[in-house]
Amino acid sequence: MANFETHFKASVVTSAALSSVILATSQANPTDTLLLFVIGSLAGLLPDLDADKSRSLNSLFSVFALCIGIFLPIFLKLNSLTEIWLCTLGAYLILMYAIKPLFEQFTVHRGASHSLLNVVMIALLTLNLAIIAGKSINFALLCSVSVTVGMLTHLILDECYSVDINNNEIKASFGSALKPIAVASPLACLLQLAVIGLSAYMLMPYYDGLLVAINGWQYQLAKLPLLPNTTIIQKWL
Repeated sequence: MANFETHFKASVVTSAALSSVILATSQANPTDTLLLFVIGSLAGLLPDLDADKSRSLNSLFSVFALCIGIFLPIFLKLNSLTEIWLCTLGAYLILMYAIKPLFEQFTVHRGASHSLLNVVMIALLTLNLAIIAGKSINFALLCSVSVTVGMLTHLILDECYSVDINNNEIKASFGSALKPIAVASPLACLLQLAVIGLSAYMLMPYYDGLLVAINGWQYQLAKLPLLPNTTIIQKWL
């Protein structure tokens, strides 16, 4: 399988490509586009939350703890410096010493987190959380897409590394990353389905707005030129 560094680099590249399209179609301003790039890059690490006692898990929780510690005081609109420090420290300690041990105890690598069902669940959760945070439907949907692209990059890369081209053989890990559901983890699958159902229900009042946003994307993408203007090129030749 690909290591932490490879996964991170790949998610950065795909997130950068997606962000360039978002910026070119004027779907978000430069500041929001930068935020979407960061979200997509970090999402490319999410499937490895089940990598027990590995560099990936430690690095992931350290990164997420740092990000939450930075952004949580902003969302909570804290004014006191002491409150900001305590909030940041509390978020870091909870993630590293409460939530992280739970992941190490109850998750199996290449299990439920390495599945398309998990991608759908995280994408819908992201969409709901962004709307709850007061973001526009269009930006919330962009967050969800960024997370989806980042996570799919991770899963596809894992599958690519399961194919040994030099020796013309397929490793035993092939098919364990980009799978629809984790059959070996039925309870986790049921939990994922429950979260998906609840998330879809919470989005019901926003279905019309989501369709309008998607139609807007299609219109902007149709107008986006893929090739440079040959007239300008000929002028400089």
